[in-house]
Amino acid sequence: MTGTTTGRERAAHAAQTAAVAAEIFRRHGVDFASARRAAGWTNATWLGGGLAVRVAGSTAAQDLVRETRLGRLLPPEVGYPTVLDSGTTRGCEWVVTQEIPATSLDEAWPTLDGDQRVTATRQLWERARAVHRVDPASAAPVARTRNPFYAQSPDEAEDGLLRLHTAGVLTDTEHERLSAALDRHWAALSDADPVLNHGDLSPVNALWDGTDVVSLLDFEFAVLAPVQLDLNELVKMAYAPVQADAQPTAEEHADRTLLQEAVADLARPLLSTDADIDLLTGYSIQLETWGLERELAKPGSQAYPQWEPYRMLVAWAHTDGGCYAPLLER
Repeated sequence: MTGTTTGRERAAHAAQTAAVAAEIFRRHGVDFASARRAAGWTNATWLGGGLAVRVAGSTAAQDLVRETRLGRLLPPEVGYPTVLDSGTTRGCEWVVTQEIPATSLDEAWPTLDGDQRVTATRQLWERARAVHRVDPASAAPVARTRNPFYAQSPDEAEDGLLRLHTAGVLTDTEHERLSAALDRHWAALSDADPVLNHGDLSPVNALWDGTDVVSLLDFEFAVLAPVQLDLNELVKMAYAPVQADAQPTAEEHADRTLLQEAVADLARPLLSTDADIDLLTGYSIQLETWGLERELAKPGSQAYPQWEPYRMLVAWAHTDGGCYAPLLER
């Protein structure tokens, strides 16, 4: 849905996706009234009767059926749910999987202590590493040709920074330094080996059963790229800036330090060269550029200096290593 979509249009589309979901549940003998809505912003998901039904967020989206084909390539260590059915109804793609009795790691995260967060983060990365071991040649026909969070070319990446500069969000110096970092990223990319990346490696897309991360979900943005694309999401979990108005307690600070140490251990083998770091840096800048532009399109954009994407971008522009400096300086 675009930023210009009206409330009436959003309501009509929501009603359509719900009607598609209700029809799919009926086919599988489950009363839609008993289903509950799950989190998610690109697709609409309902859980009930042992099923998880995902319906594409728009009739233009063509990812869910493709994802079911990709799912067949994923090793058991990923924990991808069993696909029961997929198809297209009323122009909307959908997929039915067995429901996994667990909750989103993102929802569980605030309730976890420091040790549990380290365990969850390590397990999330273990499942991502299983994805990275999929044969790239086998994945190529079913992986995305592009991921919407990242640019496909130097010009496309530069255009995003230029829009932020033209809007007065980035200064001349900030724009210049970020552009130079992206130049190094593209130079490193030409010699980097691609692997299958999840493409949206967030706690939102992992399931936590109270003890362990049991599944990695939602491969609609899976793409062939250097492993530093997924690695950036892992590093960001530990090193993204805290909220601008937050006052962390001593315990929260200790938990954050513990998580950073664990992530550093996981990330270090994949950041052994300058090229590795340039790849990570470029993916971070591209992701935050996408996020900042997306947020600026919403009401209240004058508050952007407090937003995480802006703070991460200016950190990259003013500091070697940006918010990741404590990791990269090691």
